[in-house]
Amino acid sequence: MDHAVVLDGALLRIPTEHIQPGPNARGEVGHVSELAVSISALGQQVPLIVERLGPDRYRVIDGHRRLSAIKLAGLPTVDAVLRRTPGDAERIVRQLAMHAQSRSFDPIAEAKALHHLMWDMNMGREQIARLIGKSPAWVRDRIGLLQLSEEDQAAVARGGMTLTEAAGTVQEQRRARDGGATAARPTRVRKHCATCSCGGQLWPPCPCRACAARCRRSTTPPTRAGSTTAAPRR
Repeated sequence: MDHAVVLDGALLRIPTEHIQPGPNARGEVGHVSELAVSISALGQQVPLIVERLGPDRYRVIDGHRRLSAIKLAGLPTVDAVLRRTPGDAERIVRQLAMHAQSRSFDPIAEAKALHHLMWDMNMGREQIARLIGKSPAWVRDRIGLLQLSEEDQAAVARGGMTLTEAAGTVQEQRRARDGGATAARPTRVRKHCATCSCGGQLWPPCPCRACAARCRRSTTPPTRAGSTTAAPRR
């Protein structure tokens, strides 16, 4: 279809083979395999921005990674917003403006959202990772931010503490906790999420500070009749 008369800003569904990459101010798109898995599972969530080159020919202004992932996923069509053809300088300015206007997710808010999916919605780490296009290790480390103190979480949220520094702090806390776990276990009070849908039968309980502030539970894990299995290690 020739969209010569389509107004600037129109949302189109274009065959994938009709769209080509354009100059990208960000450079290489990098690895897109995880994003391709997410798009295969959930579909394209954000349209590309494209310019028209001619009859049934379009070029990407913004969304180069999405286009690469869509092609890798084998989707036959692409959702895109049509913009008038800009000059080279205007194209770069638009790309910079689009990235500046798209506010990235606050890491702590992201961690809380992931925590909600895992602990309240009973979704597995691998399942979450596959759906959002990340690795299971990334999901684990992001949720781990909730083990930081409230002061450190606030520092991460406002950019006063880097994610690398936050990860180091979490690792130190884990080492300190695991180092004294054996001696402290008989009298240690563990934390458990009050809103967890497991009905109090989940073991080990959620370790995050958000849950710890709401409720407590005994160090003794739930047991079944005739069972002598020890509590699994974290």
